[in-house]
Amino acid sequence: MNSSLFLLAAQFDGRMLLSLDEVCDAVGIQKQTAYNRLSAGTFPIPMRKEGRSLIGDIRDVAEYLDAQRASAKAEHDRLRQSMAAR
Repeated sequence: MNSSLFLLAAQFDGRMLLSLDEVCDAVGIQKQTAYNRLSAGTFPIPMRKEGRSLIGDIRDVAEYLDAQRASAKAEHDRLRQSMAAR
């Protein structure tokens, strides 16, 4: 289990499905921004309709957060290396 999944599972009481509000809270995106990005097809987490609600899988949220962390870490390491080379 990756660390983001573990933390999200603890935060959301082990539930696998999260509402759009919960997904937005977990990834730090405003709900209106999420609607705009869903409409444009650029929302980073797969969502599906269940009744009138949009829901996402906690594993997809964790995968997104882990990818964001890896990207930030790689950029940080790249910047540190370029500063050390000066």
